[in-house]
Amino acid sequence: MTDPQLTVRGDFHVRPRLFISTSVAAGFLTGLALPGQALAETPVPGPAPMTAGDTSTADATGAAAVAADPSDGQGAVTLTKPVPGLPWAAAAPFDYTNDHANLRVSARSSGNGATVTSLTARFYPLHAPADAAPVLTVTDFEYVAAGVWRATAPVVLPAFGAYRVALDVRDDHGYDVTLPAGGTVEYQQVVHFSSYTQTVPSNFDFDHRTVTVQGALTLTDPGTGQVSPFAGATVSVYDNASGATLKAPTAADGTFTTSFDADGAIQTVGQYEPGREDSWTHTRAYAYLSRPDLPASEPTRIRFTSPPDVNVPADGTATVTGVVERKVGDAWLPVPHTPVDLSGPQTGSAWFPSFSDDRGAFAVPVSQAGAYQVRDEATDYLQQSPAESVRVHIPESGAQFTGLSISQDAMGLGRITGRLTLGQTSSPPSGTTVQVQYSADGKNWRNAATTTVGRQGLRKDEFLCGVRQGANANGYWRVSFLGNSDWLPVTGNAVHLWRTPTRITGGRPSTTHASHNQKLSFSGRLQQSAAGVWHAYGHAPVRLWFQPSGSKTWHLMSTAPTDAHGQYSLTAKATNSGTWYVAYQSPDTHHLDSTSVHTWVGVK
Repeated sequence: MTDPQLTVRGDFHVRPRLFISTSVAAGFLTGLALPGQALAETPVPGPAPMTAGDTSTADATGAAAVAADPSDGQGAVTLTKPVPGLPWAAAAPFDYTNDHANLRVSARSSGNGATVTSLTARFYPLHAPADAAPVLTVTDFEYVAAGVWRATAPVVLPAFGAYRVALDVRDDHGYDVTLPAGGTVEYQQVVHFSSYTQTVPSNFDFDHRTVTVQGALTLTDPGTGQVSPFAGATVSVYDNASGATLKAPTAADGTFTTSFDADGAIQTVGQYEPGREDSWTHTRAYAYLSRPDLPASEPTRIRFTSPPDVNVPADGTATVTGVVERKVGDAWLPVPHTPVDLSGPQTGSAWFPSFSDDRGAFAVPVSQAGAYQVRDEATDYLQQSPAESVRVHIPESGAQFTGLSISQDAMGLGRITGRLTLGQTSSPPSGTTVQVQYSADGKNWRNAATTTVGRQGLRKDEFLCGVRQGANANGYWRVSFLGNSDWLPVTGNAVHLWRTPTRITGGRPSTTHASHNQKLSFSGRLQQSAAGVWHAYGHAPVRLWFQPSGSKTWHLMSTAPTDAHGQYSLTAKATNSGTWYVAYQSPDTHHLDSTSVHTWVGVK
């Protein structure tokens, strides 16, 4: 398939080798005056004589630099740099429009109403002796605009190469200035792409994508207009999609050909760039083609070979792996050497490019947690795949307990409540658990219970747990989140719970078979533990409780304090059959409650 749309250009830009400095050129360009106009900022030369810094003693041909007598404003002067109040000029590189060497000169007058009246350009081979005669003198110029003059006829020089241009500029105030180094020009053969085409397979797809580029280079003599093949040149062909560059030599008839396998969109550019040996004798040239119309491309997809959730250790890196595949008929086949794009936290909003290998596989390293998307890029033979998602989990700090409360009631039941928050985001995932840990000494810990965050009846980040260690919750308690794929573990502060244990001895009734309204007696001791040793707990209240048979309600029957030895004595009438027991219910937050044995008494 050949694309009919062709653009061919010759690029005639040359690299000037001027003998004037940058400061000279800058001063010249800013001080140019239009014909018939004066530069108000340029003063008329005063009566003071010129200095050696204002003129040179000789030009490049050996001619002496003669200073004019400024008292009458007349006479010839040779300059090697701009001087305020004197004319100046500079030759531009040749313009090869219409395949001719067109000369342009920028010139300014001496100012103060002066106008340039004549220009002369003399051409010398760049390395000619100082006393050589010019090979060409041009005197016919026409004014263009903005201080630019153009030779009325194209320049024809005896040989191709670089030339020094000496300029004479005169204005109507009588100033006549010679500039021996007015510029450097390159007289060159003009290079053209006389043809530039490409051939694309009619069944273009992933398996048939070899593109062939053909063309030809010609040389045009700017003096004679003769056109000839450019043999032995090197043409560069650029594939804009892949960035690859192919080199193709021209044959005796100036033709060249080269081919490549398209890696993406087909967009080729041909260029001839002169080498060092012919940079003064040949122009540059280039040509380009628009993108061709191609058959429908094949569908593609991304198939991950790494899990959709990638778990990575803290401060680690992950590699997202997969295969790029294309659909051929009903089969999915791998696509080697295809761009693969990654977007996610690590790349911001941009897509980060990678490439599949010889088997269509890709591996993209990531170092930040979050959700990523992967897709391949569209080409002239492949459709862009849908973006597929993968989540990378790298645990980070930020989990914390808030509103934590660890306490123990008088019955010895520990109550642990609080909230678990994970960073500044949302509540913990459903099913997140918190470990409740116990230690007798505050150093050696073990898991005593597990509670689920956000279980029924609680907020999504709230947990609540009741615990005992043996008969009560005395000891050290803390909570711990063991971490997950996104968050590092965190442990709350330990809390020491302590209430003094108590116990009641005795407490049995004087009889277990009583008649109606018979008096029952209960006696025993109330004790408290200190360092594991039981002592009398005196002057503490104890209560006698009764529950009639068939009832669920307990009734307070009697209350009495213990004596100094912790002894108690309680009485009550037996009116119904039921269960009796003696209890100590702590009136403070420092003791645990205790009860005696429960005894059933039958009443007749």
